[in-house]
Amino acid sequence: MGSGFWRQARAFFFDNTLTLFFASLVIIVAIIKPVFLDWTNIQSILRGASVIGIVAAGMTVVMVAGGFDLSVARVAALCGIVVALVNGYGPLVTILAMVAVGLAIGLVNGTLIAKAKVNPFVVTLGMLSIASTLTLVVSGGRVIRNLDPWLQSLAQGDVGPIPKAVMLFLAVAVICHLLLSRTQFGRHVYAVGGNLEASRLAGIKVDRVLICCYVLVALCSGIAGTVLTSRLNSASPVAFPGGELDAIAAVIIGGTRLGGGHGTILPGTLIGVLILASMNNGLILLGIDPDWQGLMKGSVIILAVGVDILQGRRSGRIRA
Repeated sequence: MGSGFWRQARAFFFDNTLTLFFASLVIIVAIIKPVFLDWTNIQSILRGASVIGIVAAGMTVVMVAGGFDLSVARVAALCGIVVALVNGYGPLVTILAMVAVGLAIGLVNGTLIAKAKVNPFVVTLGMLSIASTLTLVVSGGRVIRNLDPWLQSLAQGDVGPIPKAVMLFLAVAVICHLLLSRTQFGRHVYAVGGNLEASRLAGIKVDRVLICCYVLVALCSGIAGTVLTSRLNSASPVAFPGGELDAIAAVIIGGTRLGGGHGTILPGTLIGVLILASMNNGLILLGIDPDWQGLMKGSVIILAVGVDILQGRRSGRIRA
């Protein structure tokens, strides 16, 4: 990543009003509840950020390309159930099963969107319903427990001071970041998100790029479902409720444009994920009813979009 990453980080922090706002919020919460900055609580925040962060890394790639995916939370739950059912056959079979499910769903979503030109909202909303049904059917509507030790240890515990789940999240985030920032595929993703028709005329295989983006976010969802299953030592057909909203919110808060063509995973989405996780934790410490967290997240999304539009108008990329 090198010096380029740190230049992006400095620019993101000082140019993103929303980040400064939440930095102030963290300071206020820490003053009211000093336990907020205890390392044990910070570890809890990081663990809470890990699953949504893995999904958000893949979601960033899709949104940079000008799309989005509403099915990610149900895909994660489905993959979690599949992993729990086959984990007794060993790590290789379990991972291959998870990849097969994610690959199949990503291919269906990407093909319908890229080839059949169906709106991403329609396709991924339909896949959300399909994945929800499959999750209930495959699991029999029950929570699956008693996982093998290798799966239990995958995302439980720490390596030194860092939780394993966080290390898995960072590994996925770095890989996706490098795909976007250091490869031809990444350059094509930005080009497609910036102007799809111009990219097609320039010789970019737009359909292939879009399909790959949706496969990637489905695979990230599968990994997130596996990590969640390991962390909870169980798989539930109703796991990860509202995960799609959290993932999209984190990406938007991180500065990725809704129209595509602009955004970063490191530092953008990473900071967005940490902001959401810190906000959730802070609200709990302050004794605020969890039912109000949805209001806070929705307000943050609206604020993020408003800030992005205002900054875009000042820079000339969005007309008033």
